[in-house]
Amino acid sequence: MAEQAEGPQSAELVRYWLTRQPQGFSVFRLISSGRIVAFTTRLVLPAPPDFTDTDTDPVVAAAWRYSQETAPVRPGEHIAMTRFSIYPDRYQVPSRVIDLSNSRVQAEAMRARGRAHGFLVYHDHTAWADRLQGVLADSGVRCDVGGREYGLFTIDWPKIPVEKWIRHLIDATEMPPLSGPSGTPRPAFDQAVREALQLWRDPGAFAACALLRTRLVANCDNPAQDLKELLQKAVEALAGDPRGVRAKEALATAFFSGAPTQEAAARRLGLPYGTFRRHVRQGLDLLCASLWERELYGTN
Repeated sequence: MAEQAEGPQSAELVRYWLTRQPQGFSVFRLISSGRIVAFTTRLVLPAPPDFTDTDTDPVVAAAWRYSQETAPVRPGEHIAMTRFSIYPDRYQVPSRVIDLSNSRVQAEAMRARGRAHGFLVYHDHTAWADRLQGVLADSGVRCDVGGREYGLFTIDWPKIPVEKWIRHLIDATEMPPLSGPSGTPRPAFDQAVREALQLWRDPGAFAACALLRTRLVANCDNPAQDLKELLQKAVEALAGDPRGVRAKEALATAFFSGAPTQEAAARRLGLPYGTFRRHVRQGLDLLCASLWERELYGTN
């Protein structure tokens, strides 16, 4: 059925997942004859990603990349994916098979622990973007399997309580935004942190820095001032870890003390410039990791 609906490469991936997660397959039969007419595949993929899976299945690899760039899955958590929905007679159009498959997704979402992202995969992603509007977000991720393009639709469970999501499906109540915990990929976020520190003493430039467009200060009345206070507190907090004491001193001196140059900041601390720069780099890595955790999960 997979080869008929999606081609031989998709069929090979079905064989792969039958070996890896046979319990994830549901088979649908006609009541009248018992003939198998469709199947779906629900994958549970715990963190960290299995490189055998990501090297084999480009759709799973794309889902993990998206998760790592937006809301990384932590140890003990997993992503779940309806990887295949194969009904050759009514391929990926609204049908009883898709309704039953979605009911299973809802039930599993209610029971699951440690759920992070959920994904649905559709070939006709343009049509399904309209059908799923307000229920799942179009991740914008597209990937190719056997010359066919597939789109990934997602929900970030830590940010959308499953009970509220189910209630929305039942009552058609207003759905909370499906933007996920951060619209900023991690590399861009880290660059924005560095930029904000470099612009610290230029109020006009700081007021336009990219970090102000992240969730760190999304609900603040005075975003620029609140961001400055947040950065200062985050740098101070580095001293709570023995590894971060010298890093905290280096960052505070480099960016907050008014030292005109990095060399001058090194002299203030009585450090060789190379050693000072090493502490600064370590401090930036620790600071970015701390702020990213707050960006994703709202932690202090």
